[in-house]
Amino acid sequence: MDKFAIARALDEISSYIELSDENKFKARAFERASRAISALDEDVELLVKTGKIYDVEGIGKATGAIVEELVKTGKTAYLDELRAQFPPGIFELMRIPGLSLKKVGVIHQQLGIGSVEELEAAAREGRLNAIKGFGAKTAEKILEGIAFSRKNTSRFLLPVGIEVGELLREALAGIDAVEDAEVAGSVRRRLEVIRNVNLVISTRDVEAVLERLRELVENLSPIDEQTYKALARNEIEVLFHFTTPNDFGGTLLRATGSTEFAQAFEEKAGKRIKAKTEHELFEKADIPFVEPERREDGADLQRRKRTKLVHLSDIRGTFHVHTTWSDGRNTVAEMLGVAKERGFEYVGISDHSKAAYYAGGLTEKQLPQQQSELAARAKDVAPMRVFRGTEADILPDGTIDYGAKTLGLFDFVVASVHSQFKMDKDEMTDRILRALDDPHVTFLGHLTGRKLLVRDGYTVEYDRIFDRAAERGVMIEINGNPRRLDIDWRHMQRALDRGVMFSIHPDAHSINEYNALVTGAWVARKGGLSAKAIFNTKPLEEVEEWLEARRSLRSPN
Repeated sequence: MDKFAIARALDEISSYIELSDENKFKARAFERASRAISALDEDVELLVKTGKIYDVEGIGKATGAIVEELVKTGKTAYLDELRAQFPPGIFELMRIPGLSLKKVGVIHQQLGIGSVEELEAAAREGRLNAIKGFGAKTAEKILEGIAFSRKNTSRFLLPVGIEVGELLREALAGIDAVEDAEVAGSVRRRLEVIRNVNLVISTRDVEAVLERLRELVENLSPIDEQTYKALARNEIEVLFHFTTPNDFGGTLLRATGSTEFAQAFEEKAGKRIKAKTEHELFEKADIPFVEPERREDGADLQRRKRTKLVHLSDIRGTFHVHTTWSDGRNTVAEMLGVAKERGFEYVGISDHSKAAYYAGGLTEKQLPQQQSELAARAKDVAPMRVFRGTEADILPDGTIDYGAKTLGLFDFVVASVHSQFKMDKDEMTDRILRALDDPHVTFLGHLTGRKLLVRDGYTVEYDRIFDRAAERGVMIEINGNPRRLDIDWRHMQRALDRGVMFSIHPDAHSINEYNALVTGAWVARKGGLSAKAIFNTKPLEEVEEWLEARRSLRSPN
């Protein structure tokens, strides 16, 4: 089993424990182990063979034994036992927005419900009322969630597509008959939600490759002479595009898409061109290369001068980082230590404010203790600079939940909406505009509150918000969490045209979630942004000067 399959098994165990066991620490242990395995750079099989798997941070005696069993046998008796306790459809219920694992467990225990269809019937027939805390409004929300979930069937977040695509590409690279293989389609274009995974395969012996593919995927069947489809993990459609080495570049461009871009390219080139690589293809067509992220339409083909897109390596530090002081899973010391290991010049800690009581938001009485620890730990990670911040709630009337005196204690403030998402467009827009008027606000967090494949964002008048943000000097966050990716890349150019500055944040609640800077950088590129448009690509000295200048604009307390 590869590390991702092992991590998924550990995560599944964690979910089953949370469904059936009140021991949250046990479930959290398997969740930590899953993240630890996913983040490994070393070969997990070698770690098990040498006994060093127990040296990996996040792996304990119990979880390590499960990892050993998975590596040696490809399965674990413990997971089989847990699966036997629940119907196969139980986890389909988790895809319903607003239905937590705890609620799924309660529904199953009290009503024996184990599928979406059974839950829908119970909600319509009023049987959920028999459960304490479940009333007519809960049933209504569940029915809305079921409808939303069905609308998003067979859609997956980008990281899922990347994981599947890269694992298959690596396997293809080990086949003698394969001369080249690349992930294509919407995954290569870094679309935030994907429906399938595409791979382009250069080979002179298609049959030899197909024989090996039958061992890697399920239901392999032809669409035409050059294209085959299959299922990976029994749920994700995969398309394999076969080509010869002398047309690998052309096939890769067409399989990457979009259809609109590929057609526009061929029209501009004036003919269909064969090439071994994409770069050669663009050169033969006398067209400046267009990065895959920018291929949703043909607009960039018309521009001779292109924006140099931001790279992950341009990012020097970040903000919007949570710790165990609120709802983070790692301590201040751990979050700062890993930030320094990653080579950051600066990091901004921003635990939740008091209105976010459900996320352990800090009251004014708790802040001095947190600030004291930040100051002490900052010395341990010097010369990396630690900025003191907060993710403060934008209340329904547009005010910030901390008062001016408390907000004045921070180096920066991320202002975010976390409640009353069902306001109409005008109300929500006015709410955010008022927040932008607060001189303490530095960043506007996750602009629409969307959670991909879980809930749509609230609606706002984007241009009014962009105009006010530019006028007040408030930056708009690009939230790199793969479940958010908010602000939507489709609106970035409109904000940029109005003079808005962006900042890529991970919204990290654990050390592994710093990786969300990767997805944040991808969507920034997709939105056409250069490093100049991103605040946290600036060196420490400029960031310090900017934040200090921002502080000077505040009215004296």
